[in-house]
Amino acid sequence: MEHSDIPGSHKRRRISAMYQRRRAVTACLPCRTRKTKCDNIRPTSAIPFFSSPNANHRSWWDRFDPASLAILERVNHVIELLETPSSKSPHRIGSSGIHNKPDRSDFISSYDDQIANDLNAQDELRVDTPGFPATINSCEGVLRWPIFNNLAPCTQSFVFETEIKNTQTSNASVSLGGSVQDDDMVLLAERFLSYVHIKNPVLNVSGFKRHVRDVAMNGLRWDGQSCLILLACALGCVAVPFNSIGDWEDLPSVAVPQAAHKDSGATYYLAAKKRLGLIEPSWLRIQCLFLCGVFEMYSMRPLCAWEYFKQACGQLENLFWKQSLTTPLGEDDHADESRQLQQRLYWSCMKSEFELRCEIPLPPSGIARFNLSDVLPSPPAEVLLPLSQEELDHGIPVPAVVDHDEERSWFYYLAEISFRRMMDRAFASIGGDGETDWITNFQQLRVRHRLFQEQIEFWCSHIPPPISFNEREELNHELAHHIRARETSFREWIHRPFLYYVVHQPLDDPFVAEAIPLARECLALCVKQQLMIPPHLHHGTWFQARNSMTRALLLIAAAKCGKIELPGNWKQGLDHAFQTLRYWARNAPDLEKAADALQELMDDVVTLL
Repeated sequence: MEHSDIPGSHKRRRISAMYQRRRAVTACLPCRTRKTKCDNIRPTSAIPFFSSPNANHRSWWDRFDPASLAILERVNHVIELLETPSSKSPHRIGSSGIHNKPDRSDFISSYDDQIANDLNAQDELRVDTPGFPATINSCEGVLRWPIFNNLAPCTQSFVFETEIKNTQTSNASVSLGGSVQDDDMVLLAERFLSYVHIKNPVLNVSGFKRHVRDVAMNGLRWDGQSCLILLACALGCVAVPFNSIGDWEDLPSVAVPQAAHKDSGATYYLAAKKRLGLIEPSWLRIQCLFLCGVFEMYSMRPLCAWEYFKQACGQLENLFWKQSLTTPLGEDDHADESRQLQQRLYWSCMKSEFELRCEIPLPPSGIARFNLSDVLPSPPAEVLLPLSQEELDHGIPVPAVVDHDEERSWFYYLAEISFRRMMDRAFASIGGDGETDWITNFQQLRVRHRLFQEQIEFWCSHIPPPISFNEREELNHELAHHIRARETSFREWIHRPFLYYVVHQPLDDPFVAEAIPLARECLALCVKQQLMIPPHLHHGTWFQARNSMTRALLLIAAAKCGKIELPGNWKQGLDHAFQTLRYWARNAPDLEKAADALQELMDDVVTLL
């Protein structure tokens, strides 16, 4: 038998090689992320919805001809090469025109690739430990540092200690004599969209506006949509526009809602809660539960907010589970709009729950392990759709296609999600074994510190220009202001272990000299972040007040140990922290108790200096 007759001989020419090979069909995003084979069944692959609710193809590509699609494929391939972790030069996404609109979350996709295994199994168990990360992160956790022994009352949680008093106060403060004004609903709904929804886009804006107009014309009903509108109006009463200018001694009137507005908000809120119990388990009910939690945070009642957020998380789990069992593979009985809403609710509820667990030792709901955290939420179609050549020829104006405020809101929302992932990992990796690990494993701590320094630099370099910040400029845009605060708080946290090390170790310790510069950086970041906090009421004001207490304690610890040179303006930062805490303590008994403890410590420091 000749060699050419052997089956499978290498000399045999394949007929298919004579023709140009057709490019393989692109897999959907989740399948590419999971590195699994995609069957390209539209609108989703055969991966169950429960496992990956966002395995949708970008249907707007169908509007382009094959040649344009080929060009787009090559451009996407180049982008993927540029955004691999091996890329040494971070870059920013341009936003000069609509034709360069990034696909959903492109600006953080490279970050997610860098930490594709977001939390390993051990870290995930740590994050879901009851009480963690409050035990390592909260102001009560810092108060338990050895240097504060016998100087302040030891407390497990200021929140729990004042729970009974807080409940009595909140029940007595609800106004029962007011009435809902239908004529004000349109204006209040607009205020809600402008000041609240931009940070947690859990509603479909066009549908919400349509229901508001219907209620304004025909009156309220005893249904879920009326409950949702009443909650939005309640938040519209208490929400105020952002203003970074002003100080605590001369508080601008626009920084906080007036008493009359608070009473009106309580009236709308009470009317909404009367309808909440009538809503069957549904995505609409979860929206209402989430907004109830947001209103409670505006009212400085974190434990009440926790109850609503936890209920929302529990119902999310139930609905996703039922949906995974009833939706056949390859089919989807929900429109893209509904799917996007579900993703947003998942992320908002999970993020809100974890933020509270960072300050209060509470048990997790388990939603973080629901196997959905690898899928980012999808923005509304109008934020992403590029203009086709036909639309350009017809002169469709850009504002008709893209709402730039909505676009900015989505950039912020996705940046918040990527930050939350990074913060979760930092808590688990650096703080998972407690403060004693900072002393016994200093060299490993340095390695982790360098890793997270690189990650925060990477995160900052991928913040899109519409929400980016400049250190040399005064920020008067709320979303950019919050992004800068996130960046500073993360840097402070990863430097905090070195402050602990210097404060509690003798000067002749072999690693103290290496730790002192990092401890000084922690103190500088504390002062920097404290002085950038404006007198502004929003969803996260209670967290800001608590963090002010924590930063003040870090400064006091450094002052007491006498081993570290304090920043030149540390006293200004300390006074600012106390003013912040004392002002918001008017509405929150737990903050009042914290302010009293801080006052005692400040008096002690004054006698020492």
